[in-house]
Amino acid sequence: MPKAKDIWFGPQIDAVAREISKLAIACDVDILQEGIGVKILRNDDSVCGRKNPKAFRLLREHLMAFFEVSEHAIHHLSPNEVGEILQQVIESIRELRESGHPGHAHDAGH
Repeated sequence: MPKAKDIWFGPQIDAVAREISKLAIACDVDILQEGIGVKILRNDDSVCGRKNPKAFRLLREHLMAFFEVSEHAIHHLSPNEVGEILQQVIESIRELRESGHPGHAHDAGH
């Protein structure tokens, strides 16, 4: 049974991760590739396979928000709990990317 804290932080982190995934698809960025997140945070749009300045700006903002939410969660959950949530988020992003349907990974048979 999930703890009360997980009920809030898990969905918040997952919601931001889903938006990151959608925007990464719009920019044609492999957000799961090592080092890409850092380049996005540094405002380096050379990682984009498709130029979409608005989507890239939003991607960067959401990525920054993801780290803020994650940092906040770390203060209220154990490191193991945060690690489990982040692992689920990574899997969710991976499913979204593979399905090609950023808002409907579970509807795609995953």
